[in-house]
Amino acid sequence: MNEIAQFEVNNLPVSYKPAEIEFKGYDDMKAQIDELTQSLKSYEATPQDLKQAKYTRAKLNAFRKAINDRKLEITRQAERPIKDFKNKVKTLTAEIDKSSTKIGDEIKVYEKKAKKERHQKNLEHIKAMCELAEVDAKQIDYDSRWDNKTFSKNAFENAVDRQIAVLVQQKETYAQNVKVVSQEAEELALPVEHWLEELKIKPLADILQAMYNYKADLNKIAKTQHETRIKEQKELVQKGDKLINPTTGEVKEKLSVIRLEVQGTRWQMEQLQSFLKDNGITYRGI
Repeated sequence: MNEIAQFEVNNLPVSYKPAEIEFKGYDDMKAQIDELTQSLKSYEATPQDLKQAKYTRAKLNAFRKAINDRKLEITRQAERPIKDFKNKVKTLTAEIDKSSTKIGDEIKVYEKKAKKERHQKNLEHIKAMCELAEVDAKQIDYDSRWDNKTFSKNAFENAVDRQIAVLVQQKETYAQNVKVVSQEAEELALPVEHWLEELKIKPLADILQAMYNYKADLNKIAKTQHETRIKEQKELVQKGDKLINPTTGEVKEKLSVIRLEVQGTRWQMEQLQSFLKDNGITYRGI
């Protein structure tokens, strides 16, 4: 590795001098072309001298091409040392790149291993802290930046603590909401399991409103069924101990007679009479 220190870019063994191109006849040629240009300013091609005009234009184009070709040739000659120098430098840098890449690949192996170890340690820390807080470690939103060696330990731990605090609060809120939903389900005489599942994905207010609406729908259905049943009972005709459809003669129900003695307050008796009447049950005093 010490050999690298011996190389100094500033002392690269290369000497150069700017390319020098001497265009000695430029002024004379410029003067001739200026004179030619001036003489052709008022020139106009006519049908009579069209052949001569084409000849003149061809000579001008040939002259221009000769100048430009000479320019390209001189430029190529002047750039040849530069091209050769670039190729040599490219050879040197390519060889250096090969060594640098090899070392870089080896560094990546160790950096990847170190990053994996940091990740594992972070997971262990998260698991331990979540166990203390009695929350699920899988609910922690892992930030990939935590695995970087530039990410400080304090910043990582603070970020985890903030997420755990949120999870603890959510857990406490959920437990309280479960209690509320369970109490409401009991009061409304509804199975609680479905509503607890809904509580996992919906706000408490929405769940309670849905429970009230569902109970109201059940009551409405029960009332409709009850009214339909009473109406059907009233349309039947009693023959002996049977209720018969007067239109079809079909026996729909068989009557039962129960003798019992009832004891209660006046209000309770009124409620009982109302119930019997509402349900189409005939009764008489004994």
